[in-house]
Amino acid sequence: MTTLGFFSNKLGQFTYFSQQVGDSNWRDKEVLDFGGNIGNILRDPRSTIDHKRYWCVDIVRESIELGQISFPAAHWIFYDRYCFFFNPRGVPGLPLPDMPEFDYIVAYSVFPNTPPSDMLELVKQLENRLARNGALVFTFIDPYYFSWPGDYDGNNFKYRVDLEVERGNVSALDGKDLIGRATEADWFMLVNGTDLYIETEAIRDYDPAEQKTCHVFHTEKYMKKLFPHASIRPPVNNEMQHCCIIRKP
Repeated sequence: MTTLGFFSNKLGQFTYFSQQVGDSNWRDKEVLDFGGNIGNILRDPRSTIDHKRYWCVDIVRESIELGQISFPAAHWIFYDRYCFFFNPRGVPGLPLPDMPEFDYIVAYSVFPNTPPSDMLELVKQLENRLARNGALVFTFIDPYYFSWPGDYDGNNFKYRVDLEVERGNVSALDGKDLIGRATEADWFMLVNGTDLYIETEAIRDYDPAEQKTCHVFHTEKYMKKLFPHASIRPPVNNEMQHCCIIRKP
């Protein structure tokens, strides 16, 4: 069986990250977009990234191939590491490929789909690829944060469960049960919209064909514990994702 490529249509990543780091002029910056898919950060109308200084690493081969066609001056690397759904036949724990140092390393919506042990390992490797005064900037989702007060009355986890109910993956009653079970947990994973794993990575063995979604939630408090040297910032640009910023002296 061949896994179809995942092509993101999300825009606004540059606006999000530039607001978080307080810098909108990236023209002379070497940039690594970790998990950048087809390079949509370059499609942001506000992007100031020089395509020749842009590198994209992603675990979806088809995304890398399409990105290379769209932005041939940039650098594209397929990273054949295992990831639930996105690359179920990849190599578990595969180290990052050799690359130069970067002024900015960004990762949008990568670790909200990554178990904590993999996140910790990858963050350490990415930190080692920062240039002097460089910054590693990545997102996470706090399940109990209210991202759109006044427009939506629930927190981020309720928003995810409501989507799963709307898509028919879980009943409204079971969705309510999921929300109740997750209350006050520091972190948890929602697999395939139905299976909740609270503060454990010991999930059952899913066949590659069964691997549909894996949404990982971390509280802001827990992320501060994992990365005490980082700056944690709330969502901007009407997003639901918090931001973790690690700077290299």
